[in-house]
Amino acid sequence: MTESAQVDLWNIESAATCGALITVRWDGREACLSLDAPETGLSAEARGRDLFDALQQLRRQLEPQGWYPLCNGARVDCYPSGMARDMGGARSIYALAIGQAGRPALVGLFEPAPPEKVATVADQDAFYQRWLASRSRYQRWLASRSRRGPRGAGGRSAEARPRDAPEEP
Repeated sequence: MTESAQVDLWNIESAATCGALITVRWDGREACLSLDAPETGLSAEARGRDLFDALQQLRRQLEPQGWYPLCNGARVDCYPSGMARDMGGARSIYALAIGQAGRPALVGLFEPAPPEKVATVADQDAFYQRWLASRSRYQRWLASRSRRGPRGAGGRSAEARPRDAPEEP
């Protein structure tokens, strides 16, 4: 399958923006992204195990020049699940929020994002690790509460959440 996505690029140093065309090739095993931004003369190509991985590889080429794609795949708080990677090549990713309950919202990888939400690949990976750790702390807390039975310490019901409990993801 081959398709294209129109994505704006933003330069962190000058705050300039320009249009770019990303050509997407995905065969179910490997993704290839080709970027062409005629206004700036930028062009790049990257491969990865899925679309998100290929986009991260592409971003690693653009970051040293100060350019960031203004799409959800470059947001610091967006990351794909394993299932999204396996089933759809990470075409849809989750908008993650530390401390937010429930399933995160799904967003399109190449849908537009504002400049204040995009970050480096390293910052995005670090945010994802913090989000995973926050969920682990909350899951351990829930497990410890369920072992206590229907009444918690001090006679509180199991639903009562003490102030020192980790934030619910």
